[in-house]
Amino acid sequence: MNTGKIGLLVLLFSCWVGSIQANRSLINCYQKAKDPTQELQCLEKEYKAVRREHKDVVERVAAIAKAWDKPYRTRQRWTKFIQAGQSYDTYVTRECQFFGWTTKGNRTKEKIAEMGCKVNLYRARIDMLENRYLSSGK
Repeated sequence: MNTGKIGLLVLLFSCWVGSIQANRSLINCYQKAKDPTQELQCLEKEYKAVRREHKDVVERVAAIAKAWDKPYRTRQRWTKFIQAGQSYDTYVTRECQFFGWTTKGNRTKEKIAEMGCKVNLYRARIDMLENRYLSSGK
């Protein structure tokens, strides 16, 4: 096995370990949350982590789209992918604002509903992008 492959395996393992530690941190945050305000803080941390993961996946898929466009000397696939991402971001914002507004309770509970919605929708998109474009079968 050459050093490039070993380096890649070490990098992937360290990312995996970092992900586990981040998940433990979030689990601990939720377990220690005693009121809705603390729960909201945990959700905000989780949202930031999910957005970082989403950004990484989008960048990897965009690179694939660019590679698919290269033989044709165009950016058609890449452009459509970027536009789809922008539309998805708009959808998430609007859908989750609506969900937050229709949640019964005080402003904190509405914000919890909105943040939870955003986390779930971005996780769904991450899973879809990984399964469709980044799976080992492609």
